[in-house]
Amino acid sequence: MNRSTSPIASRLWRVARVVLATLTSVVLIAAFVWLSIGSMPQWFVDRATSGVVASHRIVQQTVQSYCPARMTLPDATDWGDSEYRASDGDLTTSASFAAFGSVYASTASPFGASSSNAVLSLKAPANPRSTDAMVGRDKVDTDRLLETNLLEASDGSGHAGVIASHASKGDLRGISAATCVTPSMSSSFLLPGTGTGASRRMTIANPSSKATTVSIKVIGTSSSGTMSLSTSGTATVAAGGTTVVDLAAAAPDQDGLYVTITSDVMPVAAYVASVNADGLTPKGSDFTMPSPAASTLNAIPSVSQDDEITLYAYGSKAGDVNLSWVTDDGLSSIGRKTLKDGRVTVLDLGKAPKGAHGILATGDDDFVASARAIRSGADGQEDFASLAAVPVSHFDGAALPDGLDATITLINTTNKETTVTLTFMDDTGKAGDAKDVTIKANGASTVKGEGDAVLVEGVDKAVAWGVRLGGGGLDNAKVAGLAAYEPSSLTVREATIRSAQDNTIVR
Repeated sequence: MNRSTSPIASRLWRVARVVLATLTSVVLIAAFVWLSIGSMPQWFVDRATSGVVASHRIVQQTVQSYCPARMTLPDATDWGDSEYRASDGDLTTSASFAAFGSVYASTASPFGASSSNAVLSLKAPANPRSTDAMVGRDKVDTDRLLETNLLEASDGSGHAGVIASHASKGDLRGISAATCVTPSMSSSFLLPGTGTGASRRMTIANPSSKATTVSIKVIGTSSSGTMSLSTSGTATVAAGGTTVVDLAAAAPDQDGLYVTITSDVMPVAAYVASVNADGLTPKGSDFTMPSPAASTLNAIPSVSQDDEITLYAYGSKAGDVNLSWVTDDGLSSIGRKTLKDGRVTVLDLGKAPKGAHGILATGDDDFVASARAIRSGADGQEDFASLAAVPVSHFDGAALPDGLDATITLINTTNKETTVTLTFMDDTGKAGDAKDVTIKANGASTVKGEGDAVLVEGVDKAVAWGVRLGGGGLDNAKVAGLAAYEPSSLTVREATIRSAQDNTIVR
């Protein structure tokens, strides 16, 4: 019996295995097809934990800034009658750099591969203290790259640089000054007009190793919104190179400009060099650095009595702003003015009164403001300073150039008395005695600059300040000369990255 049924059972078992294998293959193929076009059911996935697995604080310990070259004429040529030829005259240039706080090393290197200038290494005093700085000065008039390595990224650590020129003869009579600029993906500038005799040259520098394209958007005074430019609205900046854009040619016959540049790949540094002339008569020159972010409060320091002041403002919305002179004793009202919608507004504020050291502009909506201060010399010569709105900060620092008189102007932006601490560094970087300066509510104070650099600490974050330059022997030559620049913020650049386990991202 067993022998007769054994072959039959064996054949049935083989058939069953074939059928089972076929069914299994069909099921597996169907499952793969379903998974490829559908989502995995939630009950297939492990439940994600809600706790933070890791948290990392990322800080910038290498600080890099681009430092402009000295002021130059827009059309420097050697042709024509020498009597009518444009000339730099007796232009003298000084560059000054300082690194504050917990710093390992700081250098100012020539920008671009073609430069043959030597690298300037900033020096600290022997047996340095925590309050000392690293400083350096030279007479090189070309652009540089300022790089600082921090031992510890903390408030009060960072660097600052300034390049200043002055002349009593030639077509650049007066004073001009520019600060070192931190590269960014986007920057904005609020500029004076582009009428006859006005040159507005924007230099864009790319310190990175990759070329980038920059888009340029310009808003003027003649109409609301972005202007159609007479030149290209884009510029390509080579790696380690610079590009110059003629804004006066791109947007002519405007009373003021608000310019925004945006880089598509790499961060860039930019500034604008302005030179004015009326025929053969110099009407001043200065640099304009990037504007701060729009705010409902704009404090503009470095005004002085008898300056002829023009205010420039831009807001995306129309609205009223309150304007006041900031004096030793508080605010002196200028009045309530209206900003136009989506265009630059230009306001003639006349001469700054006695005791005025700044301008305070406030509004209900965010806006950007700046000013131009003009002074007159002999034979129709003029010079002007571009005055920027300065945000308040806990720690700020500035380098001070050689051969010029510096005045530190401090503006209290709050309704209560406040005190800031100033520390000046000598030519070795050694810190002098700290000076406490008390400023009245909504008032201003001025302090004479000393040495190579200054550090200002304000615990209340209430004070906006700037540096105004004069002197240089220009008064004796009956030449008007003034320039102003804002400090560098010495705050930590940081970001916190948090990671949490989430298995649901694997499906």
